[in-house]
Amino acid sequence: MALVAVVTALVAVGGVFAARWAGLDGAPAAATEEPLTLKLSTTQQICETDHAARISGGESWKDEDGTWHEKLTVYGWGRVPTVPVRWQVSGGQAPYTLVIDHEQQDEHRGYFGASGVAHVGCADASVGTSFWWREQGRLYDADPMVDSGWKPVNAVVTDANGDTAQASTEFYVLLDLGGGSTGDVLRRGETYRILGTLMTAPTQFDVVVGGVAERECEDEEENPTAAPCRGRSHGFYLDGTDSRIELSDEGEVVRRKVGIADNVRGTSDDDLWSVVNEWVATLGQLPQRRASE
Repeated sequence: MALVAVVTALVAVGGVFAARWAGLDGAPAAATEEPLTLKLSTTQQICETDHAARISGGESWKDEDGTWHEKLTVYGWGRVPTVPVRWQVSGGQAPYTLVIDHEQQDEHRGYFGASGVAHVGCADASVGTSFWWREQGRLYDADPMVDSGWKPVNAVVTDANGDTAQASTEFYVLLDLGGGSTGDVLRRGETYRILGTLMTAPTQFDVVVGGVAERECEDEEENPTAAPCRGRSHGFYLDGTDSRIELSDEGEVVRRKVGIADNVRGTSDDDLWSVVNEWVATLGQLPQRRASE
């Protein structure tokens, strides 16, 4: 009986230690670390911009023979606006460091801490960026070839343990082409500002900027509703066809024309008229937010 009592006592003691280890006897259990998470958000959905500008400087000097020399140095491409993107980190173990859109900083601060705002450039930062010339803001190492379209902003946070979490958001880059130049291309489905108005290329065709001509006058007796023919007209063509619209200097439609080229098959005049009319209907309209995947 004594042996049985000893064994029972040892089992009871072992149970107490196990209960304490598991926190079952009221003692606090070891804290469980929350998983590391990252959230990105922006309230600005549109970034309207021109092409990036080349930032350069030059110097000139005269040598001993009296010959003048000049040297041009390209520092980068800049003058591209930014969009504020807010980050929020939770869980994991501080301190936190972040890489947002290929960068660890903007012109204002480094990306670290549980929350903050990054000023993300509206061009492709994967070409490389620098901030050493502060009056110019962000300088791109190469021409980022700004174009209209949704720009994804990807971010990664790393905590003190080396754990990482990712998040993303997006905004629309809207390229201002000014008056446009002959041969400029508006990519299908994307929105641009041209002649001061917004224009979205049809999803079926790229749009090519044509030339500028004096407005042709229509006979008012034959067509009493003809638009006044003062000023110039700017042509825009559906790529691969003879279909076009013409806009005034103020961005108003003055003519629509449908014509099919030999290299576009299986498309009727009615089809092209439908495309042209839908194209005209986009004038002045902001880009549509794409459906979430």
